[in-house]
Amino acid sequence: MKNKQIIKVLSVLFAVTIPAGMFCVTANAAEYDPDTFVAGEAPVQGDDNDLPSAYSSVEQGYVTDIKNQRYNDCWAYSTLAALESKLLKEGYQTENMNESHLNLWAMTRSDGNGWVRSYTGAGLVYTGSGYLTSWQGGVLMSDAGNITITSDSKGDDAATDLARYGVTDIRYLSGEDRATIKRAIYENGAAVAAYSHVTSYYKDRMTYYLPKSYSGSVNGHLVTAVGWDDNYPKENFSTPPEHDGAWLMKNSWGNNNALGGYFWLSYEDKYVFSAEKFVPVYTIEGIEEITDRKKLIQNEIYGAICDFDYIEKNNLTFLNRFDFDRDFFVLDKVIFETRKKNADYTIYLIPDENGAPTTDEAQWQELYRGKTDYAGYICADIDNIEVNGSASVGVKINSPDGISAIGSGEWLSVSGSPGSYFFRPQSKYGMSYIYEDGKMTDVMQWFKDTFNNDLGGTLVIKALTVTPETGDVNLDGKIDINDATLIQQYLAELKTLSTNQQKVADMDASGDLNINDATAIQIKIAE
Repeated sequence: MKNKQIIKVLSVLFAVTIPAGMFCVTANAAEYDPDTFVAGEAPVQGDDNDLPSAYSSVEQGYVTDIKNQRYNDCWAYSTLAALESKLLKEGYQTENMNESHLNLWAMTRSDGNGWVRSYTGAGLVYTGSGYLTSWQGGVLMSDAGNITITSDSKGDDAATDLARYGVTDIRYLSGEDRATIKRAIYENGAAVAAYSHVTSYYKDRMTYYLPKSYSGSVNGHLVTAVGWDDNYPKENFSTPPEHDGAWLMKNSWGNNNALGGYFWLSYEDKYVFSAEKFVPVYTIEGIEEITDRKKLIQNEIYGAICDFDYIEKNNLTFLNRFDFDRDFFVLDKVIFETRKKNADYTIYLIPDENGAPTTDEAQWQELYRGKTDYAGYICADIDNIEVNGSASVGVKINSPDGISAIGSGEWLSVSGSPGSYFFRPQSKYGMSYIYEDGKMTDVMQWFKDTFNNDLGGTLVIKALTVTPETGDVNLDGKIDINDATLIQQYLAELKTLSTNQQKVADMDASGDLNINDATAIQIKIAE
């Protein structure tokens, strides 16, 4: 086990308007190691032979309007542009999202925690990805209404029930794997991209290339990659790169050029999609429509600030303990974040014992086994498991490099100043646990014992639960003849039904389960 407080450096805040500079974030709760703190394992070049040499989501109609950022909030515009393109690519008829809602959501909370920033302040890639995976945003302009933000506004002033779509899967990207980025754009409509903006390399506001030889300051700017052209002429850049080829970027500086606000960024730019400076840039792989029958259970709303990888062991189980809503009693999906690519994982439902997750593994219910195809947010479909009351969702991770890791929300300090925070978690005892060699340890206690740190952290494991439609007796998400048959078998004492199933089976709400309920299901199917 590492015997000192580690510091993982987040290289830059994204703040560029024009010609604004940037601010540095120098530390968070864990030590920066450039060999491990990247978007997954060492990138492997993918096969892009089946992809066109040029592609544009703009031409395909998978983008919304070009916008003009007001503050240092390019990170908000790139986040929501990627969501808008994903929705359009999936066939949803969406409109522009409201960046002011994200900006407000990401301000300091009334208790002083969360993102410690004002509405004019910069942000990180994590700010947007946490917002999307919290299922509290994005929010359509028409749903949000007119949002007025002042210096007195607080993050908890943002409405949390307006989002129509929740993000379930996010793939982290690395610039060294150009084929994967192309496929991400091709399949998802867009990718959140980052580069360092130096105005002198911004030719006619239409092309940009920062040479590898550049050694000046890093000015982080987030944009949205929406296309590419392998044959884009290198001569179009102010300083020609070695080869042709460029990404088509959607910017947030308004319709300010002959391309309508888009620009071309060379494949060979020093920092574009850089795992050295900007992590984790990403693409949205999965979304789900939010309905009143779904509820995301989570102990944090900010997402993964870094990964908990301090214990140099494998096969650790990370747990989040939840109080499940009795009306949303079917566990449908589990979402967690990890930067461990190609890791085997197993998901468990773990009952309580004396107010904490039990260490008796014989009582653990295995829900799912899989492999992390990429670093990022992973979503596992669970096979209709009933949950009741307090219990924990555990994720055991077996990583190829021998060290388990999972997303964690931990403190970030500005410029290395102790007590000067850019992010403060809202962690509490009883939220998150680590299971190792038969021992269950509260994450807050682990931070206290290991680093003498009272802020602690919260693990990023979320549970999507649903309340079944009346008649869905077997809880499989649909109503068919199997549900009617199950009632008949129950009445004949051939099958048992849980209390929840009996409630769902009571079609006429009579309080008495009988053959009339089975008949009602058959009539519903026939209709």
